[in-house]
Parts: sequence; C-alpha cells; structure tokens
Amino acid sequence: CLFVCCLVFVEEVMLLVCGRAGGRAGGRACVSALPVMHGRRYLTDKGYLHETAIPTYKFQNSLLKLHLPKLETSFEKFLSSAKPLATVEEFADVENVLKDFVEGEGVTLQQLLEKKNKAHYSSYISEFWNDMYVKFRAPLPINMNPQLTMKDDGDVEKQKMVPRAASLISASVAFYRTLRDEQLRPDVYHTKPEKSETKLYDSVVNLAPSRLAWAASFAFGAFPLDMSQYKNLFSSTRIPHVEKDEIKKFSEKDSKHVVVQYGHDFFKLNVLKDDGTAVSEGEIAAALESIASSPPSYSSPPLGAATTMGRTEWANLRDEIISISSSNAEAIDTIDSALFALCLEDSSPGAVPGTPLQDVQNNEYIDLTTTMLYGNGTNRWFDKSFQLIVARNGKAAVNFEHAWGDGVAVLRYFDEIYKESIASPAATPVGGSKPERISIELSDTVSSALRSAAENFDKERKRINLKVLQTQAMNVDILKKNSLATDGTLQMAFQLGYYRMFGKNAPTYESAATAGFKHGRTETIRSCTPLSDAFVRSFCNPASTREEKEEAMRKAIKNHSAISKDALMGKAWDRHLFALRAIGNENGLSEHPFFTHPVYERLNRIVLSTSTLASPALDGGGFGPVNDDCFGIGYGIIDIGARLSVTSFGLDSQGLLDNIEKAMEDMVAVAEGRDI
Repeated sequence: CLFVCCLVFVEEVMLLVCGRAGGRAGGRACVSALPVMHGRRYLTDKGYLHETAIPTYKFQNSLLKLHLPKLETSFEKFLSSAKPLATVEEFADVENVLKDFVEGEGVTLQQLLEKKNKAHYSSYISEFWNDMYVKFRAPLPINMNPQLTMKDDGDVEKQKMVPRAASLISASVAFYRTLRDEQLRPDVYHTKPEKSETKLYDSVVNLAPSRLAWAASFAFGAFPLDMSQYKNLFSSTRIPHVEKDEIKKFSEKDSKHVVVQYGHDFFKLNVLKDDGTAVSEGEIAAALESIASSPPSYSSPPLGAATTMGRTEWANLRDEIISISSSNAEAIDTIDSALFALCLEDSSPGAVPGTPLQDVQNNEYIDLTTTMLYGNGTNRWFDKSFQLIVARNGKAAVNFEHAWGDGVAVLRYFDEIYKESIASPAATPVGGSKPERISIELSDTVSSALRSAAENFDKERKRINLKVLQTQAMNVDILKKNSLATDGTLQMAFQLGYYRMFGKNAPTYESAATAGFKHGRTETIRSCTPLSDAFVRSFCNPASTREEKEEAMRKAIKNHSAISKDALMGKAWDRHLFALRAIGNENGLSEHPFFTHPVYERLNRIVLSTSTLASPALDGGGFGPVNDDCFGIGYGIIDIGARLSVTSFGLDSQGLLDNIEKAMEDMVAVAEGRDI
C-alpha cells in the first residue's frame, strides 16, 4: 500500500488474531541446536543463528486462506466508516449508489472474485495488491520506503561507523545463511508454549505431511504465520519500468556480495565465499576501513539520486545508462544482485550514543529520523529490498522498499541481527576480502539528469515538516491502572486532537498484518468510526458531564479493539472493495459510479496515516506523509511515557502534536474521575 509507514508488531498482531493473551510470537516454534563459539559469536558450528527441528517453510502449503468477505458485510462496514466523514446529504447519496451496486454490478464482480479466489491457493488480494505497488509511479523515498532505527551497541568501539557496520553485516550474513539453508525457525504464534515449545511438538509437526502441518501445529495451540515474504528479503531489488516495475530475485551464485555506498562512490564487497560460508567479520572490517579511511568523494554525478526520481523517469534514465556500454550494464547488475545495500553515512546524527531515551532532545531525534529516512538522497539506493545505513557515530537503521513485503519479515531480521551483533565486541580488522570499485561511465546528458534529480529531491525533502513529542501524559502504568487499551486509547487521542484542531473528523489508516494467512499482507483499521465521532463530540461539548465523556471514550476504545480484530482476520472492507474494483478492470468492465463517488474517494485520501512498532532492538522509526493533506503519525508507548513523531508536507505538525498531548491529558483525567 501507499501508506508505507503503517507497520504492526508481530506479537500484537497475533495477540488479536488469536483473541487471547499470554502467547508469544516471533519464531519460537522449535528447539535450536546448542550454540557453540564460532569465531567470536555464539553461532552454531555451521555458522547459523540457530538450527531448527522444523524447516523454515514447513507450513507454507497448509496455511489457511484469507477470508473473502460477503458483499453485503463489506458495504455495511464501509457505510459505518463513511458516516462520520460525510454530510447527511452525501451519506444518503452514497447509500443509494451503493444499493444500486450491491443489487447489480457488485454481484457480478463478487462472482468473478470468488472464481479467481477458488482457482488459486493464495490470498484473493495478493495479485492485485502487488500490482498496485509496482505500478506506483511516484518516487520511493518519503512516499514508499520507511525506516527502522536500531538501538546503540553498548560496545564503545562499535559506536563508530566501520566496526558497527562490520558487525551488522556479519550478523546479516549469518541470518541470510540460516534462512537460505532453511534453518531459520518458522514464525509461529504460541498460545500454549508449555505444550508447543517442546520436543513432542517438534516431532509431531516435523513428521506431519506439509499439507497437514498447520493442523498439527494448531492441535498444540500454536499458529504458524506466512513466511513467503522472506524469499525477497535478500538478493532482490525493484527494477523500474515505464508502466510497471519488477521485483527481481537473483540466484545464490550471483549474490555473494553487498554493495557499499560511500559518498557518491559504489563498491562491491564479497561477504560469502565460493562454498557459501561467511567471510569473517575481521575481513569485512578491514575492507570497510579501506573504503572509509579517506573522506567521501562527491565529485562524480550522484548515481544514487536516480532512485529518488519518479519511476517512469528513472526507468528511461536507467535504460540510457545501460545503453552507454556493456560495462555499465554489468555495474548496474552488480548493484541489483547484491544481498543488500550498505550506506556509509558521513555524518553523526542524533544524540551521543548511549544517551538514555528520556534524555534525547527532540531536535536530535528529528536529525536521526530524517537521516535514516532519506538523508540527502544521493548516498542511498532506494530500489534495494533493504539498505543498512550506518553513520559515523555508529547509529544504524534499516530502510526498506515496500513493494516486496511488509514489516513482519523486516522486523524479524532487524531483531535477530541486533541481538546477534551486540553479543560480542568489535572484531579486529584482518586482511582478506577486498572491495572492488564499481565504475559507471556517464554521458553529459545522464550526468545532468542525475544532478537535477538530486536538486529536485533536495527541494522535496525540505517540504517535510517533522516534529516530535515525548510526553508523560500517558505511559504503560497509567493506561493499565485505568483499564485503557493501549492502541485504542492512543488512536482515540489522535481523533480528538485532530478534531479539536480542525473541527472535523479525518480519514484514518492503521495497518493490520494478515500474516496468519497464505500470502497475507495487510488490511486497514479505520480508526474513525461513529463511536469515535461520538467520543470527540462529547469531549468538545461543554454540556457533557464527566461521566458521559468517560462512557463515550470507553465505548470508542472498546470498538477500536473489535474493528482491529476484524481487520487482522481479513474481515474489514478496504481490501475487498479494492479487489472488486481491480477485478472489474481486469475483465474490462465499466467502472460503477460508486468507485468515483466523492465519499469513497474521500475515505481513500488518508489524512491520518498511523503506525506503531514495538521491539527490544528499536530506537525509533519514520515514514513520510502519503499525500499533501496527510499527517504521518509514528507512535509508541513505554513505561516512561509516549513518543510520537508527525510528518507532513508543510502542515502544522507541531500544532497537531500539541492537540494530541492535550487530548491524552484530558482522557487520563476523565478516566481518573477528574473534570476537564
């Protein structure tokens, strides 16, 4: 989807999917082999993160298919979402148009969708959703690619660029080899770990035929997740074409290297040997040191800026670059085929490494976020499946392209390499693997186009207004003490803050992962509802009593939990209606007026695009607004308080944060029995 920011932590997703508490997620299905010292890391004797009794993709042929909703159910839910965002006249009109659709063309489209769904063991939305991503023509940075910033490494030596980068590359290669050889533990949500995290579970599931593996796991109260996206995590890239991009996956023999960017220069660095084993961390450190020991060069045209261009424009320029010489084609192929990209960032963004979270200043957090989200656009390759960005002060982040997958695979990788990399001190550089400079011949026309691309992106990134709020108004203890559900309470604070600022409701997007189903991706949680509307109106009505405010607030929060569960189970309306429209286009049918109705279009122009993540490795994250009217809200809450970041294209981000903080304070006051 275009709302690149909207990611949901796996544990929270499966908690709601299964409708119970106390379970754990994140691939703890199997008992690993006892680790032994391998070099200076606790890897298995084969250099894996762990070894699994159950193969990584064991469950792929037995996962449940995503539910295809009934036509009438989706339209009822659409109308519920539309009510607080339409005038009385608009609502009556869209209701009539929708009735005509349900009784006519909608039936035909539903039948076509049902037929297609039955013919394929996949998600009914998967093909259409993937097409939507690769047909997206706007630039990837800001519009598509999000970033996740890692916590600092406690090793002082790794609070420097080269040692931290070498450590993270080494951990990434260990993850890759574990995944490649299908030793990565499957992603499984455990509701009864005392039964499922056992050797008996391993044995039963491993012996079950692949088509029955999900059922065998379910019998132990363990729910496997789809892992199809992992296959594009490494060695893949998005290749621009004039009308529709391509996600290309490269073979193991062609992908034994990473591509390193330093200034405007590119280098190929082999991190796997010919036999598929890993190059040592010390050799990687020495190679990176040879690259970064001198100041970066910016004299050549900024090739990386090409990936900040509109996709059609970049496709044409790429063809021109490749046509210049066969060596250019080989150079671009070397970049495309890398396991991933490493961007050595010649700046020291953010707070001093090791600074406690509560002591990080807002301007430091903003500096770190913008650097990892897009930087200046020239020292990046936004087309790669992911970029590992490491700054002079050891600050590190993962910036990933969104078409190939969502947050589930990326967050697992992120957590695993952080945990692995901090397990040992920095390696001593030793000779061995040598970096190879990637040279590209550029014509005057191409050079001019690259410089223009850099200038245009510089203007675009300066449009972003990013502001940050760190507040004690809400924290884990406050919410728990007042029996307030975390996500629903924060989402309602966003609704109230926006309503107070603008005097109206906002189309709101929160992403729900449907990873519990075959080829599951995401569904939309529509946080703006009739009950949220009643809640904000009550809080803004001086005549409402405290008791009335509290009742409205708790009803809205409870309802948010219910619609979240529906979305996680694939029972919301967004993806279904999108698929109905897409299958009509696929079959050459004329588009029904419902799909161009002002209310439908309004609901699909998101104004509050929201995302939350939780991870022991996560220090922050960031994403851009999805249109000129949008506020992108990243949020999280821990014991010391809540942190929110808001991005927009020149809108009053600070004003929205101020109103959200006041909303938090007032909601807590009402919950505690105090008047506002």
